[in-house]
Parts: sequence; structure tokens; C-alpha cells
Amino acid sequence: MRALKTCLWLAGVLCLLSAFGLVLPVRVLERLMAAFGGEPFPDSPLLAYMLRVGSGTYVAVGVFYIILAVRPRNFGAMVPFSGLAAIFVGVVCGVTGLAVGLSMAWFVGDFACCTLLGVLILVFWRQGMRATSS
Repeated sequence: MRALKTCLWLAGVLCLLSAFGLVLPVRVLERLMAAFGGEPFPDSPLLAYMLRVGSGTYVAVGVFYIILAVRPRNFGAMVPFSGLAAIFVGVVCGVTGLAVGLSMAWFVGDFACCTLLGVLILVFWRQGMRATSS
């Protein structure tokens, strides 16, 4: 269970990093993106809205992962669901990044991290359940 808890904690903490997207001004976020080679943001209230909503969603998901990490055995199907959800998000990142023509540097980290953590959560959940039932 230790490996499962570690993966869940890691997923939670990584998701919580998106809290910066909630509190930093959009212009600061734009300057950060430019420092990494990103294009300027369009001047659009919709973009600001999407940045904040996306960040808020990831913060909520991060809290969810941390709650699961505390006592994963108490949450039944929610733990393997969280692994499947991470894999889904990873695949969406990969497919979308390719489809819109982003440089691999922008999305391969999200794709690999989400997909790998999701697979590890599923593997460690299954191992933990087998050990419990033995």
C-alpha cells in the first residue's frame, strides 16, 4: 500500500501546483509561458476564464487524490477510477497536443506523467487488494 499511497500523494501534489493559475495575474502567467517559448495569450476574457476554471478543477482533483492517499482501502472503486481518470487525462493531453501541432516539449510531460501515474495507481491498487484478500 505504501507505493499506492506515494503515487496518490504525488498525483495530488502535482495537481495542486495548478493553484498558481488561480492566484497569479494572467499577465504574469503569460510572461511565464513566454519564458518557456510559448506564444502570447490573446486578449480574451474567455481565456482568463478557462485558465481559472482549469486551474480550479485541477486543485479540486488534487485534493481528491490526497484524500484517497490517506486511506485508500476505505474508498473502494474510487481508487482504481482515479487511475483510469489519470490515464484518460494523459491520453487527452497527448492526442490534443499532437492534433493542434504543439511542440512535444509542451505536452509530453503531462502525457507521460498522467499516464504513468494512472497505470501505477492501477497496478499498486491491484497488488494491495490481492495482498489483503490473501
